[in-house]
Amino acid sequence: MLFQKLKRVFLCFFTLFLFSFFAFFFIFYYYGRDLPSELTLLDYSPPTTTRIFSSENELIEEYAIEHRTLAKFNEIPPIIKGAFMIAEDREFYSHSGISFQSLIRAIIENTAKKSWDKRPVGGSTITQQVAKNLLVGKAKKMSRKIREAIMAFRIEAAIPKDKIFEIYLNQLYLGKGCYGIVEACNYYFNKKLEEITPHEAAFIAAIPNAPSAYVNMKNSPKLLMKRNYILHQLHDMGYISDHQLQKSILMPIKTNQRKRKLFAPYFSDEIFKIFSRQISKSFFFRCGYSIKTTMDKRIQKSAQKALEDGLIEYTKKTPWRGVIGNINDEKVKSLNEIDKALPMTINKISSCVVKKIERYELFCETSDERKILIPLSDEFYPEAKFKKGDILLCRFHEKKRIYELYQPPEVTGGIVVMNPQNGDILAMSGGFSFDISSFNCVTQAQRQPGSIIKPFIYAAAIRAGKTEHDTIEDKPITIKLSNGESYTPHNYEGKHHGKISLRDGLAHSMNLLTVNLAVEIGIKPIAKLLNSLNLTKSKIPISAILGSVEVTPLQILTAFSSFFNEGKMVYPRFVTDITQIDQKYSVEIFKEMLCKTKHKQVMEKETAEIVKNMLHDVVKYGTANSISGLEKKFGLEIFGKTGTTNNFKDAWFIGAVKNNLKTYLVCVFVGYSLPKSLGDHQSGAKVALPIFSNFIKNFFNKEVGALKRGYRF
Repeated sequence: MLFQKLKRVFLCFFTLFLFSFFAFFFIFYYYGRDLPSELTLLDYSPPTTTRIFSSENELIEEYAIEHRTLAKFNEIPPIIKGAFMIAEDREFYSHSGISFQSLIRAIIENTAKKSWDKRPVGGSTITQQVAKNLLVGKAKKMSRKIREAIMAFRIEAAIPKDKIFEIYLNQLYLGKGCYGIVEACNYYFNKKLEEITPHEAAFIAAIPNAPSAYVNMKNSPKLLMKRNYILHQLHDMGYISDHQLQKSILMPIKTNQRKRKLFAPYFSDEIFKIFSRQISKSFFFRCGYSIKTTMDKRIQKSAQKALEDGLIEYTKKTPWRGVIGNINDEKVKSLNEIDKALPMTINKISSCVVKKIERYELFCETSDERKILIPLSDEFYPEAKFKKGDILLCRFHEKKRIYELYQPPEVTGGIVVMNPQNGDILAMSGGFSFDISSFNCVTQAQRQPGSIIKPFIYAAAIRAGKTEHDTIEDKPITIKLSNGESYTPHNYEGKHHGKISLRDGLAHSMNLLTVNLAVEIGIKPIAKLLNSLNLTKSKIPISAILGSVEVTPLQILTAFSSFFNEGKMVYPRFVTDITQIDQKYSVEIFKEMLCKTKHKQVMEKETAEIVKNMLHDVVKYGTANSISGLEKKFGLEIFGKTGTTNNFKDAWFIGAVKNNLKTYLVCVFVGYSLPKSLGDHQSGAKVALPIFSNFIKNFFNKEVGALKRGYRF
């Protein structure tokens, strides 16, 4: 009788065992049949951040699908590993992918609360989270948990624990757009991994449960409790001492977010364009390149500020376009809304409302309730009329220490600075504000260069046997063209001056002398030189010698480098080094294409030296003599050439500044996006030259200060 009972019990247990075995096998097969291979994790290659740096290794811009920088397991400090194990999976190194205790607790709780299809309670190990994030998906269903568990078993069987942990710490989201611990340490504390303290490690480890809520300072008490719990556990497990625990517990929740990026949007966008010509944009956003550029941050800010100020000063010569509106109009936006919509600039620009009006003064109030005084002048915007409540824009003039009326420039322009010895582009700004227009005038604006092409005509003449002391008749000339029409050039002031030396002819930018010189030497040697400088491609019309061809500012600057580099034209270089952290993608081809200095001999060394000296005369007593005083003030040699196109549509200046052994080559261009006249007598000397002058003052004033006071910009 007893035997029969035992037999029945045994059969029941055996049947239950078989049923459980086949059920488990069926579940394992059914839910695991279409799972991806766990071995794909061995080739873990998530999107990483591509970064662009200045020549001083300061961050200019980042491009990313997910902001992430990878770290190897042995690069991660033990304090960070310990903090995450405590927060997420204390038994990580002892289980086989699943913590049955946590799993059973999660199943019971989710079933009781009927939360499987809402927000189920977690019971996942680190391995399960890797499976969920990279292989299984994040669907909030029981079937996903089963698939996740199956995949966790497979991962543990195929991949070492340390590698799984490394993948986890690089993959997880830690709020504020940060993926992985490297980005979190950088964003929240402006630190490298090895610099993180215990309380900072505990802070970061507390984030994954609810990234959006925890990093919001409104929820800091909850975050503080979680952080302190992790710190106590780190102490109990021997990661930190009694002293470290007490010190860390007393630390407030406080972040030290990373420094702002350098402000050079046109420069960084040009780097992006250079790479986009070689690789897809999506690849650039995920490949994790570190690109070191030629940009000098001090030169960049000096150039950018000079361009902005120059366009603002020119705009003062244009008619007043009226106020934004009146504060009493319900349709008008608030001052705060207006300020938020203003484009990003170096200049301090803000909105204000008129509170009181006197004859030569406006008493105004800004969005932050500051009381300011704006002087009125008959010199700028004399026709402007105001009434109480009017909303207008103002600019703080740093040099004069006053507020002044401001209206956004409709004119645009560009400035670019090059080292003519190696082609390094030290600074570039392609417009007033990148927020207004991303069109880069330096690299994209095809415009007639006007008189700045003349030095190449004189170089061709010297190569043909002329000397700078030879004289040419500055007299009226009419040339019959092949189409039967006539070409009759004129001097800027409408006069002609008889016999003039080539040196004086270039210094005073005489059109008639230049055309007569071209007729005397012939058009072929001029065309040959212009072709070799990549300014023209084939035959040129006679009008080309006065600048009727179309070039970009960067093109003409590149051609000018030959005068300051012993007759060798150096090609622009924007990048000096490229690295890629995990070496998954080769960078050698980019280094070969982008990082090497390339040049081309376009004229004899002697010819280049003669023309360079003639360009010095332009500053000493020619069309650019208004800046000659800067030579003595800063101990410089300055060379240059002004340029103005027909009807004053475009204003140019190309100048070189020699400071001891360094030479900086600068091109300034000003014009409207849709070409139209800048106004009567708004020549290169009146519009572009002041921008070049301000660049010199901005840069060399700071440089003198740096030498005297150890000033760090």
